[in-house]
Amino acid sequence: MTQPQDPWSNPDATQWQNPAGAYPVSPEPQHGQYQVSHVGQASFSMAPLPPVLPQEMAPPRPPTITAAMWIWIAAAVLSVAVLPVMLLTNADYFLTQDSIVTEQDRQAGEFGVRAMALVSGFAMLVAAAPYIAFAVVLRNGQAWARILLTILAVLGFLSMIAIMFIALAARVWQPAVTISVVVLGLTVAAVVLQFLPPSNRYVR
Repeated sequence: MTQPQDPWSNPDATQWQNPAGAYPVSPEPQHGQYQVSHVGQASFSMAPLPPVLPQEMAPPRPPTITAAMWIWIAAAVLSVAVLPVMLLTNADYFLTQDSIVTEQDRQAGEFGVRAMALVSGFAMLVAAAPYIAFAVVLRNGQAWARILLTILAVLGFLSMIAIMFIALAARVWQPAVTISVVVLGLTVAAVVLQFLPPSNRYVR
């Protein structure tokens, strides 16, 4: 039987393969340690990324867009209150009608006015939700949000004018008309701000 060759017994041997066959190990100790040399290790180099040009970077958000977003939100919130305010401030007028005779009739009338105010407020909230949602999207510079807000501004402007004329016919008209005028002014201001030159450079 042939005895396995001892690699250490051959003085001329400079290297031998370890059992895994991965790394040749020098049999001669250096300073009490064996030197391991890595063979066949590939080195990979990645090409540097091209620099980002200033014109390719997203421009900073201008104050006009930020102001337009908050003005849209403020106008939407105020528009929710206009019909409930008009109904509640004229509750005494509804409760002095000929149909109100007994105390039960008065209580039923008060409940009806509050219910109408609640329903109208909820309806205005649903109508105002797209204004708030698109205003937040406008903050990110989306052009389609600005277009939709402009269309909604026209519809909201016409609706608020109609509500204002209805409020003028009420006995107590001042609070509702004041809210309507403020909402109309905020709507115009938001549309103008979102089309100013700094906004045009930011919207894409």
